[in-house]
Amino acid sequence: MKLGIVLATRADLVTAAALAHAARRARHEVALFAMDAGVHALAAEPAIATALLDDDCELTACSNSAVGLELVDGIVRGSQDDHAAVLATSDRVVALT
Repeated sequence: MKLGIVLATRADLVTAAALAHAARRARHEVALFAMDAGVHALAAEPAIATALLDDDCELTACSNSAVGLELVDGIVRGSQDDHAAVLATSDRVVALT
């Protein structure tokens, strides 16, 4: 099973990370797409982003939302096409918007 997570808020980063780690412990794939304030949250918390990457989660940040931000290596700067791909390829999606 693949879990897709859409993150668009700062306040939900910890929840998104907890869901992602729980899914990985259950051996599920995880793809997280961050946009708007969600990208700022990832940039502000590099330790959380690194832990997600270390747990083999796929992380994509909307490049428009990421302008001027330093992101951890391994986070892909993508577009709304990547957002659509996460939705299309995931068996379940959690939207934290």
